[in-house]
Amino acid sequence: MVTLGTDITAALPQLRAEAESRMFETVLVGKFRDGTDPDTKDATRVLEAERYAGKGRIRWGSREVSNSQATGSPVAMQEPYLSVPFGTARFFTDDEVECGASDDPLLVGRRFKIAGAAGGGQVTAYRYPLEELS
Repeated sequence: MVTLGTDITAALPQLRAEAESRMFETVLVGKFRDGTDPDTKDATRVLEAERYAGKGRIRWGSREVSNSQATGSPVAMQEPYLSVPFGTARFFTDDEVECGASDDPLLVGRRFKIAGAAGGGQVTAYRYPLEELS
């Protein structure tokens, strides 16, 4: 007997491969600390503990929020999130993400912190909410 559950389970490997094929950023995720460039003496962020280095996808998703203090329609907010391949080691709140390379030059060099947990289960990729660091 074929069920929706068995159909989804059978399709997940191909769907995960499709999700991974859309990951055009190279990211570094881990714990960083403040440092100083030895030549320029500029402030830097130095990787202390690496959790992941590899492909990912950074993009902005929209959600509607309402402002109970004001009248009118809900406001749309855009929030960044990071997708990484299914099976990647777990990231934790306050881990930092550095975008080292991307097809989109606006993303290269940008830094974020993990702002929450990724959903699990029958997913095509792990998606983490992000906060951009200035």
